[in-house]
Amino acid sequence: MKIETFQTNLTPFNRDVTFRVMTPDGYEVGDRLYPALYMNDGQDVFYDEGSVTGHSIRYAKYYTEYAKFLPQIIIVGIDCPLTNQERSRQYTPYTKQFDVPEWSSYEKEVAGSGREYLEWIVRELKPWIDENYRTRKQGAYTAMGGFSSGTIISTYALLTYPDVFSRLIAISGSFYIWMDCIDQTLAQANLDHVKYIYLDVSTREQGRITTAEQFLEGTKMMYERFSVCGFDENQLKYQIVKGLTHTQGGWRLRFPDAVRWIFQDVA
Repeated sequence: MKIETFQTNLTPFNRDVTFRVMTPDGYEVGDRLYPALYMNDGQDVFYDEGSVTGHSIRYAKYYTEYAKFLPQIIIVGIDCPLTNQERSRQYTPYTKQFDVPEWSSYEKEVAGSGREYLEWIVRELKPWIDENYRTRKQGAYTAMGGFSSGTIISTYALLTYPDVFSRLIAISGSFYIWMDCIDQTLAQANLDHVKYIYLDVSTREQGRITTAEQFLEGTKMMYERFSVCGFDENQLKYQIVKGLTHTQGGWRLRFPDAVRWIFQDVA
């Protein structure tokens, strides 16, 4: 396993962004091509150093210990913006106003720039990755994933870029407050390209505006939407985990299984 760190310009927003690329064991020898997973909140994926809270998914450590049980893929982790407000905009392709409760620090309006962010990934970042790493470039072997708000842009990518993404990881998705917008996107989407979807939520989630009950309901609604579209247990995994909070520590316990699920056809 090797993890390389890069900086480039996020051209739609004219600011620098860090991304990390993990290649699996054995990558340095041979000419094998690898599927790729693009992860939002990339600073929280591999190791604690540089993560937002000082606690990450610690996938680098997990891979070191359990590589033989994991699909051999390339993971591209893209760092999130520095503030919650900027993150909400970048990970949302929609614009919407909210009736924000007094206890919440959420924005009263989010003018999403997620479409521009996705265009950058599809038109600039992915071509660079494909040119510099031995990826299986086709959409059939490419996934996007995220946690919390990162699931919204990942789901949107699956629905609107059928030639680019066919696999989805959505852990602790903030679906509830965006479901009306997602429904509009779903109504226009053709999902014949989709290979595998992973959805999960825990019982003690609490976001900046989304309550524990709404996290549960939103993920259930998303599962029902995909089920109606024809996906069954062979392609769609949905699970409720008891007792975990809306933190990297909670996501850490589920992420490896999510990777296994969406790349179950990859050795």
